[in-house]
Amino acid sequence: MDAAIDWNLGLTIFGTVVSIWGAVLSQQQAVASKKSAGEAELAKRQIVNQRRTSDLAELKVHCERAQKSMEKYGPGASATSLSGINPDNDAADVRTLLLEASMNRESFQRGEVEIFVSKIAPLLDAFVQPKARHRIQQNGREVLMEVANFLAAVKSSHDSKRENTSAEG
Repeated sequence: MDAAIDWNLGLTIFGTVVSIWGAVLSQQQAVASKKSAGEAELAKRQIVNQRRTSDLAELKVHCERAQKSMEKYGPGASATSLSGINPDNDAADVRTLLLEASMNRESFQRGEVEIFVSKIAPLLDAFVQPKARHRIQQNGREVLMEVANFLAAVKSSHDSKRENTSAEG
C-alpha cells in the first residue's frame, strides 16, 4: 500500500505543479491581452484623429473657397466691382460650406458649427433674396465676415487635431 500512497502523492504534487504553471501562463496571457487591447485603442484613436484632421483640412479648403467667392463684397470693395455679379453663384460655395460643416460637426467641441449655421443661414437667405438686391454689398460683407470667423475656428480645430495626432504618434 505504500506504493499506492506514493503514486497518489506524486500525482497530487504533479497536478498541483501543473495547475500553478497553468495559472502563471494564464496571468501572462491576460497581461499581454490587456496590453494589446490598449495598443489597439490607441491605434483606433490615432486613426480617428487623423481622419478628423483630414476632414478639417478639406473643410478649410471649402471655407477658403467660400471666402474667395464673397471677397468682392468685402470692406474694400467698391460699388463698381459689383457690376455683373451673380449672388446665387457666390452663395453656392457658402451653401457647400454649410453642408460640409454640418457633416463634420463632431470635429468641433464648442458647438462652432451650430453657431456658424445659425448665423449664416439667415444672412445667406437675405443675400440671395431678389428684394434685398439694394443691400447686396452689406449682406455679402456680413456673410464674408461670418465665413472668415468660421475659417478661424476651422484652422484652430485643425491645428489642435494635428497636434493631438502628432503627440499620440
